[in-house]
Amino acid sequence: MKRITSLFWCFVLFAGFASASVIIQAVTLQEKQASEISKLVGNWSGESVCVDKEKFPACHDEQVIYRVAASSKPDVLTVTMDKLVNDKPETMGVLDFVYDAERQTLSSEFTRNNRHGIWEFLVKGDTIEGTLTTLPDKSLVRRVKVRKDK
Repeated sequence: MKRITSLFWCFVLFAGFASASVIIQAVTLQEKQASEISKLVGNWSGESVCVDKEKFPACHDEQVIYRVAASSKPDVLTVTMDKLVNDKPETMGVLDFVYDAERQTLSSEFTRNNRHGIWEFLVKGDTIEGTLTTLPDKSLVRRVKVRKDK
């Protein structure tokens, strides 16, 4: 009976350590995600280039500024997307982007008027590159490359 009791307490102790380890890993991952998100907050400047002007004649190449702000949700950033017109920012839209720390990506699926699309960006240090694609047909509309302002 003593052996069974000892084995039981060993199991309980082991299970407690395993649970604590999982909790510590989850907290560490959340802290890493929060740290990476804080590095993304700020202004990013660059260009947004039309890919197929024949298919999308209203599309124009633009100099852009993306203003990235933290959100109340832990894995979401709010991005105000401006284009420069006569050297002055003109807001095109404000979208929430989901940040995937493991893949280093930002994405935002949206519907405006009768347009459905998805912005998908890859974060590479102080550079963000990505695309705007229409849905559901997956036509590539824009390529974007911005760099974090100093």
